[in-house]
Amino acid sequence: MTLDRTTTPPVGTFPPLSLPAPGIHALSNGIEIIACNRGDEDVCRIDLMFEGGYYTEQKPGTAALTLLMLKEGAAGKSSEEIAESFDYHGAWLQTSASSHYLYVTLYTLNRHLDTCLSLLADIVIRPDFPEKEFTRLKERRLQQLLVQKEKVDVLASETFLSMIFGDKHPYGRAVTPDHINHITTEDLRDYHRQHIAPGKCRIFIAGKITGKLLDNLELHFGHTWNVPSVDSAIIPAFPIHRTENPIIVTHKENALQSGIRMGLPVIGRENPDFFALKLLCTILGGYFGSRLMSNIREEKGYTYGISSSIAAMRYGSYLTISTQTGTEFTRPLIDEVFVEIDRLRNEPVPTDEFITVQNYLRGDMARTLDSPFSIADYYLSLKANDLPVEYFAQQDEAIRQLSPGDLLSAAQKYLVPSQFYIAVAGDKNKIPPLSLP
Repeated sequence: MTLDRTTTPPVGTFPPLSLPAPGIHALSNGIEIIACNRGDEDVCRIDLMFEGGYYTEQKPGTAALTLLMLKEGAAGKSSEEIAESFDYHGAWLQTSASSHYLYVTLYTLNRHLDTCLSLLADIVIRPDFPEKEFTRLKERRLQQLLVQKEKVDVLASETFLSMIFGDKHPYGRAVTPDHINHITTEDLRDYHRQHIAPGKCRIFIAGKITGKLLDNLELHFGHTWNVPSVDSAIIPAFPIHRTENPIIVTHKENALQSGIRMGLPVIGRENPDFFALKLLCTILGGYFGSRLMSNIREEKGYTYGISSSIAAMRYGSYLTISTQTGTEFTRPLIDEVFVEIDRLRNEPVPTDEFITVQNYLRGDMARTLDSPFSIADYYLSLKANDLPVEYFAQQDEAIRQLSPGDLLSAAQKYLVPSQFYIAVAGDKNKIPPLSLP
């Protein structure tokens, strides 16, 4: 067959998208297992998800340090022995903390499940929290914080979140060296007892799942892990205190660039307008061909990159626009952002642009279905946000049903310039006065 390379092939349309239903299992101690059994390679990923995160911290920084210390010594094994064992067996371990959850993730070859899951259980259930390793880890973390505090984008981000939520709220509170210095190994043990427990755990497995994997999970995390539930410390209510000043400039002496964060509180996923706002945010700055990139990067040359996104948090969502620019371009860049917002509020999105972004979002969703690991990531996100599996198809359907008129209405309703907050970090002496439109 000869291909005619002079004729553009037809472009098809996506059929309605849906997420495959996960396999559901349970261990003898009640831990739920959510499984994505796909793929031909003899590899799998195991995610342990625990309720906790930095929202539950009594001392800021405790959640992340607790997770990092799991690999520094467990069940009598040193950090070197743990690292060497994972390396030898071709496995990889990572940990992370979000606002409300803790995650421990293991990638391993199926033929090494016995060894790697046994080691994973030691790390998660029987950490030693050795003092020498903790001292080293704290010093490393303190150095990281000192480096981060020198970056204008970090300073702008921290200031913006404190403006939206208040600097005492977990979402708006920045971890400082002083916080780290006051954390002890006993704090980590307390946090571990309260949150790394069967009653707060879900397990997600993805890849080529065998009976051997399920048997190993039962052996190491099922009938042998029956730690009585520890009453967690009472988590105080954290009221949101937005700043009265909508514009704050954080001074960084002799900074050549300004870090800029702009945005405002917005609706959450439970609101029927959320998908229109998400598509609108994508048009504004959610992909490389967005309006902010086309105007501020390509035409004006004010920045190498600018983006907008929506963070849908459990206790409050917000839209943020993020960028850095030369100090002399700080004011004109911000002005151009509001020019683009004004266009969205007053002019319907052209049909061709609307279809492009609609297809972009649906294509991004379709990529979720490419691999068992990306599907498992979506399962994790659904559980973290207390959403059903059907939400994936509902989101796709909602995006398909939107129109340019819906976006115009959403822009007029939610992108109100007078309600924006602006956080800039840079050399105050070189940044002209800033104001909202």
